[in-house]
Amino acid sequence: MTLSLRRLFGTKPTFSRSAARYACKLEGSLMVIDRMASFEGRVIDLSSGGAMFRPRLAYLMDRRDVPICLTVGPVEVFGRIMSTSPQGFGLRFDEPIEEEELSQMLALEAPAMPKFAARAAAR
Repeated sequence: MTLSLRRLFGTKPTFSRSAARYACKLEGSLMVIDRMASFEGRVIDLSSGGAMFRPRLAYLMDRRDVPICLTVGPVEVFGRIMSTSPQGFGLRFDEPIEEEELSQMLALEAPAMPKFAARAAAR
């Protein structure tokens, strides 16, 4: 029998993500493939391996392990819904997206309007 110091002292290995995450506000749509239903919304977090998608719905249905197609601009990515939270759907892509596609998607983010310009546009 081997003795492990990690087991003896009860320390857990720390979790780390394999890809850098980018906070963003990208308009897009999410198609739930098994129901062929599309939801308009916004990608609020993006990495090469997944994303957080917030649909424009008041109520989010709890979904898990559902095949999807995420469309942001000209880029389509297939994956699965891994979790549902108040922030939106946590997505994992079937294949990591390339850096150039990731850059292309991030470049679609509209620049933030200054507060005074947003008020004037609302009038």
